[in-house]
Amino acid sequence: MIIGNPQRKTHLKIGRFGEDSAVRLLELKNYTILARNFRLKSGELDIVALDGNTIVFIEVKTIRHHNQFTPAGNLSFRQLKRNRTTGRLYMAIFGIPGARCRYDLIEITVDRRRWRKILKITHSTDILSLK
Repeated sequence: MIIGNPQRKTHLKIGRFGEDSAVRLLELKNYTILARNFRLKSGELDIVALDGNTIVFIEVKTIRHHNQFTPAGNLSFRQLKRNRTTGRLYMAIFGIPGARCRYDLIEITVDRRRWRKILKITHSTDILSLK
């Protein structure tokens, strides 16, 4: 149960909806979901999945439609650094021998008024090599 500010509640619901949508997309692409919302002191990984022999750490960014903004605009260098650190720790704890890893981003834009309506969903692979 989410207690507190109604806007915060909606924000959290939209985030959860985005993560659920991202999982469905990954399953359609034949990824195996290993974990969701994996937390350590170093940070949180939204989704951990297996793509063939590659462990993929997926950050999900969901926003309501605004013409000039993209979901990736909310992804900071600091967050990427935390994801990399947490991903390395995940590999140390649960890593599959011989497996590689990569960091992906799923961006979801939903309708401003009907936030359960997806306007756009994009899956970018290997984002740490892009930044």
